[in-house]
Amino acid sequence: MTLYRCRLNLYLILLVAAILLSGNLSAASQASDSVSAQTKTKKSQKIGNTSRKSAKDSVQYEAYRGMWYGLYFPLGWLVRPSLRGNRGEDDSVFFTAPDSTAEFYVYCPRYSGNPTDIELNRATEEQVSQTIEEKDGVRIRTVRIKAKDGSYIRIFEDTVAFIVGRRLVYGFKFRDASALKKYDPVYVYFKSSFRKFVD
Repeated sequence: MTLYRCRLNLYLILLVAAILLSGNLSAASQASDSVSAQTKTKKSQKIGNTSRKSAKDSVQYEAYRGMWYGLYFPLGWLVRPSLRGNRGEDDSVFFTAPDSTAEFYVYCPRYSGNPTDIELNRATEEQVSQTIEEKDGVRIRTVRIKAKDGSYIRIFEDTVAFIVGRRLVYGFKFRDASALKKYDPVYVYFKSSFRKFVD
């Protein structure tokens, strides 16, 4: 099995665990002390510790809590909510590095939905590749896109669990190979920190 397929399998395991075994943080979702440090555009909320350091790197992380999910993003990154749910909650959020060479994305509505803000923009982008894997009622679509002007490459992984009616999308946008090398381990940790709250 290639490294690529191993990583896809890992993402699938993490998704299923997040969706079906997410009771770990249900208490945190009801805690009254839900507000932590102020970001440039929005207050992030506690999903555990207000900050932490990954064991795999020296990056400091800050907690972000949406209504239906929580995760950790690098401290100091700009938080930009995008798509809104029926209750005004942030279904999708972009996290941008201070040097603007990388951007992470997450989309996790209460149930299934349509992540229109991450799909291909044909006016300014072109699709490089797309792979689709389906197994046991779960579909993982991985899309690689590049800007027509060569200013960035981005990848998103769109996972739909049809049986339970859930959707989770991660995205990673980077300027060049140097930014990819620098931020790829951070992106891996960003995804692994995701927790889906019990609704």
